Amino acid sequence: MGKTLVTGGLGFIGYHLVERLLSEGEEVVIIDKMNDVNKEIQEEKWMRIGRNDLVTLIDGELKDLDLSKEFKDVDVIYHLAAATTSDSKWPKLAKVIQNNVSVTKEIVKAMPKKARLIYASTVEVYGERPGEITERTPTNPTSAYGITKLASERLIEKECAEKATAFQIVRLPTIYGPWQRDDMTYQQLIVGNTNPDMDRSTLDVLYVNDCIEAFRLAATCKCTNETFHLSSGQEGAWYEGLKLLGYEGKIKPNGFKTTLSSSKSFDKLGFTPKTSLQEGLAKQLEHVKQWQKQQRLS
Repeated sequence: MGKTLVTGGLGFIGYHLVERLLSEGEEVVIIDKMNDVNKEIQEEKWMRIGRNDLVTLIDGELKDLDLSKEFKDVDVIYHLAAATTSDSKWPKLAKVIQNNVSVTKEIVKAMPKKARLIYASTVEVYGERPGEITERTPTNPTSAYGITKLASERLIEKECAEKATAFQIVRLPTIYGPWQRDDMTYQQLIVGNTNPDMDRSTLDVLYVNDCIEAFRLAATCKCTNETFHLSSGQEGAWYEGLKLLGYEGKIKPNGFKTTLSSSKSFDKLGFTPKTSLQEGLAKQLEHVKQWQKQQRLS
């Protein structure tokens, strides 16, 4: 099997991706920084996967590493590491640009020509708009996070073309499931927060394992240098999740109907979500119960 590198491999989505890769017999290198805020969770994740001889953890910041050395012999690079909600506010825009754009440029410069880059972007690049959104819809990001993600997309398209290296850009809606971050709405409701913060995007929602399936399809697809967004195929899915968690009506839709077209990801990747909201939220609820019980006993 091949050798794969995952930036942010101990994060929410990254951890699930690493689990999937290891189950398929891939050799995996994780680049992630153990930090004081999430250290307990990161250590738990590493304990669960670190016994596997196929995985290596590089504990460090991407900006501080010799990426040409770390990327040697790598076939696929999944770039998931990025500033998230807590540090993607307008007053910290310079730092977000450093994390989400400058580091991306260094990754593209350092990656081997034979490798394929899978970049995790966001549907926030579209901004707020009514009607059906396709990958051809003009972008109009209104958040610092969306702006820097779109800047990284443009950089990848330009730099990879100059190097003749392959890439896929995958724009994600809100992702949920076990290990969802504490600052995200579903997780806040599950742990008992009766006045949760809003997710940055309420455009759509997708279970984490379906997201991982799309990443794997993007990495193995014969097509390259494409941009896809992922869609549940259900209008108002994010708000339906609130209803299932007993929070119906307390966060109101923005007043216009918007849908993400699933045609391109279905036609070119063969991607179809398999996990219903009911099933996915049940798994997230069970995971939270188990984690809370483990913490009480430790």
